[in-house]
Amino acid sequence: MTNHVSAHAARLSKLRGMFVAQVPSKLTEARDLLAVVKKGDDSNELTSQLKRVFHNLKGTSASFGLKELSGEAEAAEMLIDHLMRQPGLYTIDFINEVLQHIAKIDHLAAQSARDMAPSVLPSIDKVFTPTAHNQQKDINSRRTIYVCDDDDVQIRQINSQLTCFGYDVHCFLTIDSLRQAVRKQKPDAVVMDVVFPEGEDAGLKVVAEFREMTGEVIPTIFISGRSDFQARLQAVKAGGKAFLNKTMHGLDIVEHLDALTTTVKPEPYSVLVIDDEPLVAAYHASILEEAGIIVHVTHNPSAALVMLRELRPELVLMDVHMPDCEGYELAQVIRQMPEYVSIPIIYLSSETDAAIQRSALAVGADGFLIKSITPEELISAVVVRAERMRTLRSLMVRDSLTGLYNHTAIMQFLEGEVAGSRRRKGRLCFAMIDVDHFKKVNDTYGHPVGDQVLISLARILKQQLRQNDLVGRYGGEEFAVVLLDATIEKACELLNALREDFGGVKFWANDQEFSVTISIGVAQYPGCEGVGALCELADNALYAAKRGGRNRVMIAGPGGTFL
Repeated sequence: MTNHVSAHAARLSKLRGMFVAQVPSKLTEARDLLAVVKKGDDSNELTSQLKRVFHNLKGTSASFGLKELSGEAEAAEMLIDHLMRQPGLYTIDFINEVLQHIAKIDHLAAQSARDMAPSVLPSIDKVFTPTAHNQQKDINSRRTIYVCDDDDVQIRQINSQLTCFGYDVHCFLTIDSLRQAVRKQKPDAVVMDVVFPEGEDAGLKVVAEFREMTGEVIPTIFISGRSDFQARLQAVKAGGKAFLNKTMHGLDIVEHLDALTTTVKPEPYSVLVIDDEPLVAAYHASILEEAGIIVHVTHNPSAALVMLRELRPELVLMDVHMPDCEGYELAQVIRQMPEYVSIPIIYLSSETDAAIQRSALAVGADGFLIKSITPEELISAVVVRAERMRTLRSLMVRDSLTGLYNHTAIMQFLEGEVAGSRRRKGRLCFAMIDVDHFKKVNDTYGHPVGDQVLISLARILKQQLRQNDLVGRYGGEEFAVVLLDATIEKACELLNALREDFGGVKFWANDQEFSVTISIGVAQYPGCEGVGALCELADNALYAAKRGGRNRVMIAGPGGTFL
C-alpha cells in the first residue's frame, strides 16, 4: 500500500513540476499581451486573453497547493477584470502593478522549482479507495454449499433444488462427516439441521465449533422442526443468518443463499473531465483514478457530446472558463438533449465570484467546486452524485419484478453490441426465451405464483450465464439474452443447460408441487443483416420450438434444428 501511495504522490509531484516549468512561458505571454493592450473596444479580446492567463495560473497553482502563487495570480486577474470594466484605469501605475504581480509569480515559481518537497501537495492519506470486493463471490461463480441433515429424503430434495440454481452442493448425513469436510475446505455457506442423534442442539454447537476452527463465521442457514424462541436465539448466537422451518421449500433456501453468498461486483464509477488546462485535468483525473474511478479526459468541449454518447459516464466534471465555449454554455448544450437531462454536471473552477457561480449553476448544473478543493472533498462530491445517477439509471433500465434489463434497455444494448461486432468483425448470439404454458400457471395457481416463476427464471439466467452476457425481460413471460463472442454451438450448450436446470426447479402452490419448462430460439450474428433481422430470426426459432413440442432450444436457420 505504501508503494502504491508513493507512486500516486510521485505522479502528482511530476504534474506539479511540469506546471511550474511552464509558468515562465505563461508569464512571457502575459507581458506580451500587456504590452499591446490598448484602451477602447478593440482591446477587449486581448484583455480577455490576458485575464484568462492569470485565471488559469490561479486555478492550476491552487490545485497543486501553491497558495502564494495562486494568490498573486488572483490579484493580477482582479486588476485586469477592473480594467475590462473601466478602461480608463489603463495607466503607467496600473501596468507597473500588474508587472509587480508577474515578477512575484515568477519568483514564487522559481522557488517552487527549487523546493519540490511533496509536502506542498494535498494529502492523499484519506482519499477513498475502491471497495475490496475482488475476493468475494460474484453471481456467476460456482458457490460451494454444504448441506447436513440426518433425513435422507430431505437432503436429497434440497440437493436437487440447489443444484438447479447453480450451486455446488455437497451433502452430509452426519455431523462428523461435515466436520471433516470443513477441515479440508471451508464452504461458502452451510445449510444445517438443528436436531441430530447427538442432541437437540447438536447442529447449533457444531456451527459454533466451525467458527473456532476456521477463525471465521461461515454463513449458515439453520433448518429445523423446532421453531421456539430458544432455538432461534441459540441459532443467532451460533452465527446463523437464517432459521427456516422444515416445512419450507427449496426456493426459500435459494433466496437466502443468494443473499448470503452473492456479491455482484460493482462497476467503477465513470467520470468525464472537461478542462482546457491539460495539467489540471491530469491532476484531478489522477486523484479520481486513485479512488478506483474510471476517468475520461478531453480538453476540447466540442468533443463532449461524442464522448457522452460512446462512454456513458455517470458524471461530467468541467471547468467554467474555457476558450470558444464557456462551461455554462456547454452545460446548456448538454441539457438540451433529453438523454442527458439527468446526468450530474459539476463545475470545477477557480472562479470565486458568487454571482458568476450562481449564473453557471442556473443552467442546470449540480454543484460548483473550487480548484483548491482537497482530494477527499473532490472524491466525495463525485461519488455521491455518481451514485445517485447510477440509481436513477437503474430505475430507468431495470424491470421492477425481475431486476433484469427492461425491453428498451436490452434492445439498446443489442444494437450497441451488434454495431461493435460489425466494427471488430466479432460475433454474438441472441436468444429469445418463453415460459411454456405460462397463462395456465397464472390461471391455476394465481399471479403471485406466476411472478415467482418469472423471478426464479431470472435468477437462473443471471447465475448460469457468463458474466459478460446481457439478460433482459423482453415482455410478459418472454426474456432476451445477448451472448457476447459466442459461437452458436457454445450458445446452445449454455442455453440447453439452463433449460434443463429450470425444468428441475420445483414450485409449490396450494399444497401442490409443479414444475415449468421453457422454449428457446437462438440466432447468430453475423449471419443476418442487422438487429431487426437478428430479432426476427430468434423469434421465428422460438415459435418453431413452441410448435415442435416446447421445452427445447431451436437454432435459427434453413429448416431449423433443435436440441
